[in-house]
Amino acid sequence: MVVSYVDAVSALSRQSGAAGLDPQLLRRLSPEEAEALKSSGYRVSYVTASLNGHSVLANFPLVAYCKDNRIIRQLPFYIPDGVRRWKIVTGRGVFERPKKAPNYPVSFAWRQRVYSPTRVRYPLKRVDWSPENRNTQNRGKSKFVRISWDEAIEIIASEIERIRKVYGGTHVVLVQADGHGQSGFLHSVHFWGHHLFNALGTGWIHQNRNPDSWEGYYWGAKHVWGFDQPIGRPPNDTTWDDVFKNAEMIVLTGGDPLTTTDAWNNFLGTHFMRWIKQAGIKVVAISPDVNYTNAVFADKWIPIRPNTDAALYFAIAYLWIQWGTYDKKFIETHTVGFEEFRRYILGEEDGVPKTPEWAERITGVPVETIKALARAWAKKRTTLAIHYGGPKIRGILSHLPARAEAYVMMMQGLGAPGRQFARFQLPAFTLTGNEKAPTLPTYMEVVKEGAPVNPVMAYSYELVPGRPIYPPPPGAIPLIKTLVPDAILNPPVEWYGSGSIIAPTQDQFNKYRFPPTDDHPGIRMIWNENSSVMTCWNDSWRWAQAFRHPSVEFIVTIHPWLENDAYFSDLILPAQTVYEHDDLVSAMWADMRAIYYQDRCVEPIGESKSDYEIHKMVADRLGVGKVRPDFRDSWPTEEWFPEPEKFLRVMYEKTLAYKKYGISWEEFKTKRKIVVYDAPTPEEWERIKNTVERLPGVPVKEGLRWYYELPEGRGLNTKSGKMEFVSGWLKDHFPDDKLRPPLAKWIDHEELPTSPKAKKYPLQMMSNHPRWRHHAQGDDMPWIREIPTAKIKGPDGYYYEPLWINPADAAKRGIKHGDIVKVYNDYGAVLGAAYVTERVRPGVVYMDHGSKFDPISIEDRIDRGGAIDTIAPPTRWVYDKYQPGPIIVPEMPVSGYLVEVEKVDIEELRRKYPEAFKRVEKMNAAYGPGYESWVMG
Repeated sequence: MVVSYVDAVSALSRQSGAAGLDPQLLRRLSPEEAEALKSSGYRVSYVTASLNGHSVLANFPLVAYCKDNRIIRQLPFYIPDGVRRWKIVTGRGVFERPKKAPNYPVSFAWRQRVYSPTRVRYPLKRVDWSPENRNTQNRGKSKFVRISWDEAIEIIASEIERIRKVYGGTHVVLVQADGHGQSGFLHSVHFWGHHLFNALGTGWIHQNRNPDSWEGYYWGAKHVWGFDQPIGRPPNDTTWDDVFKNAEMIVLTGGDPLTTTDAWNNFLGTHFMRWIKQAGIKVVAISPDVNYTNAVFADKWIPIRPNTDAALYFAIAYLWIQWGTYDKKFIETHTVGFEEFRRYILGEEDGVPKTPEWAERITGVPVETIKALARAWAKKRTTLAIHYGGPKIRGILSHLPARAEAYVMMMQGLGAPGRQFARFQLPAFTLTGNEKAPTLPTYMEVVKEGAPVNPVMAYSYELVPGRPIYPPPPGAIPLIKTLVPDAILNPPVEWYGSGSIIAPTQDQFNKYRFPPTDDHPGIRMIWNENSSVMTCWNDSWRWAQAFRHPSVEFIVTIHPWLENDAYFSDLILPAQTVYEHDDLVSAMWADMRAIYYQDRCVEPIGESKSDYEIHKMVADRLGVGKVRPDFRDSWPTEEWFPEPEKFLRVMYEKTLAYKKYGISWEEFKTKRKIVVYDAPTPEEWERIKNTVERLPGVPVKEGLRWYYELPEGRGLNTKSGKMEFVSGWLKDHFPDDKLRPPLAKWIDHEELPTSPKAKKYPLQMMSNHPRWRHHAQGDDMPWIREIPTAKIKGPDGYYYEPLWINPADAAKRGIKHGDIVKVYNDYGAVLGAAYVTERVRPGVVYMDHGSKFDPISIEDRIDRGGAIDTIAPPTRWVYDKYQPGPIIVPEMPVSGYLVEVEKVDIEELRRKYPEAFKRVEKMNAAYGPGYESWVMG
């Protein structure tokens, strides 16, 4: 029994006084209490809690105590005493990784999801679906009935066989799977659906996940600073060493590391912000809201209108040009196109100088504030810091602020001491975080061999030309996620760039089409492993329309909970949570590389099975056998779906824990349980930084110092090899693009508060990654829902998503704190509860994305659950209005669009839509709508 970390701290629930302990919350255990806990008969499991579908995105575990088939309590993980933790040593102090690695509050409440009334406990079939009468129009409305596993597998096999017979293959099946699951290694990772259809050998439609959280950098800044990997932003290799050593000011632009980083990285966002202040670095926060980081750590808050950051950057550039306070030598030797940029900024090209007065009209930021920021930025060694990018990078034309942001950093000598692009994305090493060296002190051999990568991850990146984990299998037809509704409702669709989340820049010049040929039948079946598009992607009502389209003959969803997309299914298969099976966990998203063995905590809920087991059952029924010879070198066994024990052992034995330290698989499973690899000493870390090469003969050093110290810029993936104000590649391929021209320029559009549309919809909706869930996950836990900024209980007992609204805007509309309100525009309406606060600027309202979808009326497009992405603009609206034809930048706008807000009478809605309200009459309000709302009997 693993008990080495219980002595430090206890998070005893007030509801449990096991082992005779006094039930207090968050207090230290006495030695006597610790001994009592050790001898009390608990089973202890290290449970992954990163809440992502990618196997590379697990972090340090929760320490779960289980007894009598119940999860009794969960404690933070502590790095063992014998493990050397990383430290960054500068003249400003020593910044050392703490022993404690607590998970996000959502994770500690996760055990409530295991037993939640929202769980799918048995296979379910839509009550009015049959092969003879599919009733696709009732998806999202009809309830479900329980069926057996045998019947469910037989229905699936029969449908796949029918599709192969009718359409000549499975190339009409859309497979949806990406990172919104749970971060096991084998059992709960996504992409087994892709693997299944690859094994069948008759093709599939591969839904490429668009680069959502960083898409402005992907579609825009890639063309400025030429960093092909990772995902359009500069690599984070060793960057924080330089920041803690040299930076004097940090600009946070829409980022909230206390929310987003803490959710992903064991509260390192909080530690890093504390260290920033310890180092004497000033923090300037530019955001429409006082988010949680701004409230605690910002020295200055600059409230800005959503998605107007580019205008602010252009005005800063104008002042620097006027004052001469920019790095002229760097601009001359390391960049191209500055003269054209200068002419545009000064108004010589279009007659409009980009002055602070011009920017104030657009951004709402006062002229003197813009001037003060420009002075401070030029005077102080300034780093710009983000997590993924914040809402500014996920809005309309998000490539514009990303490019403008890159421009101003280039003007101050990007890569100079203290002048970095730093990210609070803090893994030891990942494809999306680093290129040549780790972010934080880590041995390179640990990076390469410390933890295994499940090769099924290749299906996430497989359509990335040039950088796949293994070659893309034949028969996979790419379809970018943002255009799936159009592909179903209004085919054909044409666009540029596959949209794979880490595709190289040149892929953006490749043209794609769906259906790929005129004789392709289109999408006839959907295999859904994530159940999150209704609440996590834009234009969700059109997704609902697409799910109900008669051309889509069959929809299967595999998910632990009855929520969101699952309502639109014909068949739902119950997946397990990570607490319900043994697994290896590869902690590749941790800031220190680790692997651990996850013991089952509780027996499976109902008849649920792991994601892997479900796909293996289907594969066995369809007669999937051996792997083709050309896959033997990249797949660990000869079977497509090997026995779990065999797969895990083979993958474990590829690691340093086995090969270098001699820890056998059996010892690891039964005794060792976890391996956390030592970090290098500060002296070793200095040698690593100066020996790992970014270019031949050019060591990484710290951050982008390698580029800054070159005599002349080179080595970047731009046409010139240097940083470019005017993109050579865009000039070659899309010289006449009105929305993304070779030189980034301010573009007015109708979702801005300066547009005529603002007369009808005068408020800008800002939305961001949520604090109290992880994307769509965790919206049904009472411990979390009772937090005032998580949910607000309405007079009808329903828990509504908070809508932050400024007191001035609320007063104009007769809205008081806690009132039920409707947020609406031309795309639909979403209900919420008013959270009246001065933490959001006037003219702006705010809702986190990811709240559970709970439709009142699909026809009238009204959602009660607070799924704000349902009213975000369609991907192709910009092109339909401004530039018809193939979509050059298939973005996902989910922030910064116009809405109106009004108080609603919930009883009036109840009378108008009695069936919708009747459906949730038996709902457990503390958990929200779920199983009891949608299942008969």
